[in-house]
Amino acid sequence: KASLVRLGGIAAVLAGILRGIASFIPATTPDVALQLLYILTDIFILLGIFALYGVQYKETGKVGFLGFLIAVVGILVIRSSKAITGVNLYPAGSLIFSLGLIILGFRLWLANVLPSWVVGLWSLSVFVGIIGNFVPSLDLLFVVAGLMFAIGFAAAHGYLSKPDANIVDVRRRGPMSTSVPL
Repeated sequence: KASLVRLGGIAAVLAGILRGIASFIPATTPDVALQLLYILTDIFILLGIFALYGVQYKETGKVGFLGFLIAVVGILVIRSSKAITGVNLYPAGSLIFSLGLIILGFRLWLANVLPSWVVGLWSLSVFVGIIGNFVPSLDLLFVVAGLMFAIGFAAAHGYLSKPDANIVDVRRRGPMSTSVPL
């Protein structure tokens, strides 16, 4: 129960590390290897999002649930990128995911679960990523944005992995109870 949230925290730290590594992978890397790295990263990101939402889902309210849902949809859009030939869904999926994560993160900050700098770093990574994506001479900023996300995601879940983390008593109303609004 509470340990499942901590395991989600560990998964998110791994996602942050893998996302950071992905920022430095050369373009000459075989597509199969890249896709394997990306799907592992996305699986760990999803587990991390579930842990983030599960830690204080009631305190995040409907807005937190909306952020959680938007983030999950964003990952699904990213994973669907290869399904439509000739269409790169990654930029849209990444933006959808990031906006959902920021909404959820803001609600977790209000619930005193996350520090404000983590949500700020995620927000800044979106801004920097947009610039890096659309200004060809500043494409290095896209890598920087990925690193900012990775650091923020790993740090957020570092808070969940602490023994004294602000985790809900799962016997009373925790993330694994039947009252989860899914």
